[in-house]
Amino acid sequence: MSNGVQRTTIEKLLKISETQEATIIEKLAKEEFGDLFQELVKSGILAHFKILKSVEVFDGDCEFFADIQRRDGKNMYFSAADGWVAVNDEDINLYQVNFEWLLRMVMDALDIGDRHTPKVILEGKIWALGQHRIEKQNTNILVVRDMKSSVVLDALKNYLKIHHKSSNPALVIALDQNLPDHLELPNQNQLGRLNEAIKWDKDDFELNTVLLAGKMGGSISQDGFSAGFRNLVVNGKQYQFTKKQAEAVEFLCNAGGPRHQDEVLAEINSTQSKLLQVFRSRGKANEAWGEVIKSDGKGNYWLEL
Repeated sequence: MSNGVQRTTIEKLLKISETQEATIIEKLAKEEFGDLFQELVKSGILAHFKILKSVEVFDGDCEFFADIQRRDGKNMYFSAADGWVAVNDEDINLYQVNFEWLLRMVMDALDIGDRHTPKVILEGKIWALGQHRIEKQNTNILVVRDMKSSVVLDALKNYLKIHHKSSNPALVIALDQNLPDHLELPNQNQLGRLNEAIKWDKDDFELNTVLLAGKMGGSISQDGFSAGFRNLVVNGKQYQFTKKQAEAVEFLCNAGGPRHQDEVLAEINSTQSKLLQVFRSRGKANEAWGEVIKSDGKGNYWLEL
């Protein structure tokens, strides 16, 4: 479902969300969003967060942080070389992503009604959206960000252990674009990244609900790769790849024919000597190995989709 919000706007907000406080300096925000910046501020999508109390200064060969003071109605810092130097407001104003709005956009994309309100599990980090239907399948949904933080990850796992056991699992949608390859959730809870579910061929922000349903074992009918090649559906079966595996799969997909493993390994900057090693984890080969990734036994590999 489309909510009329530009996909690129969501992408940029997700990028800001990767920072610990989900903030961006005004000057950088204006460069990132252009004319849209003022509209985002006016509508509260980007909210003024705070004013920095110090700035990074490059003074000749020296680099240091200088405290900002208010002098003669201006924000200024002192430099031994230049004396008091004025600082532009846009260099010290921080704006923060409005997660209440961002969550609403995610819920709209999942066709979750306005009457539903996210429950805050960890302020600014973890939210429970409740149980809703995704592709005709009742699904418990959580949204989380900053999963690289041990505090966030521990809080998430503890919540899942208590509220979502194997008989009542949840789909955890991460706002983070990059996650550890082997991150696992307790019980039968499943993890998906928001950016891998975004429909990249659409101008407006829409989510691939078929892919999300597949995370929970639901019916999958659309064959093909997700954005970033992290997921593949072939004849209703879903395959998942680590970031490095996805790079190899993307190369083979674009190659259009057999390629020697040395060429593939060089392309993805792998230190492994065999392509199979890239597709092994904890002693097991990826399910796609042999089923989708084919070989002639002489070191040449290709995809059969």
